[in-house]
Amino acid sequence: MELKLNIYENKTIVKTYIAESYDLLFGTVEDLLNIIDIDNIKSLGNTELIKAIAKVLSNSLDIVKPLLKDVFEGLTDEELRKTKLNEIIKVIANIITYSINEITKGNDGKN
Repeated sequence: MELKLNIYENKTIVKTYIAESYDLLFGTVEDLLNIIDIDNIKSLGNTELIKAIAKVLSNSLDIVKPLLKDVFEGLTDEELRKTKLNEIIKVIANIITYSINEITKGNDGKN
């Protein structure tokens, strides 16, 4: 899973962070599960998922900011302020989707 976050200055990309993969720590998964409705998110389409994540972001910056700084090594608070919200939402959507897939992997009812 590739994750990408652009940093802007005057509408121009001045820096791009790329994480080729990210292994979620259990504490991060626990935090995400506390702020999302996993059953509801699994059934959402892409547009609805982005709206749900935007709502989560507005209530959970104390979880999201450290998560982004952990995913993108070297990312600063100041750089986060220069990042487009829709790009942050896409990164979080990818992380949540990946998390749900990892949590439910092998849990399809088959033996």
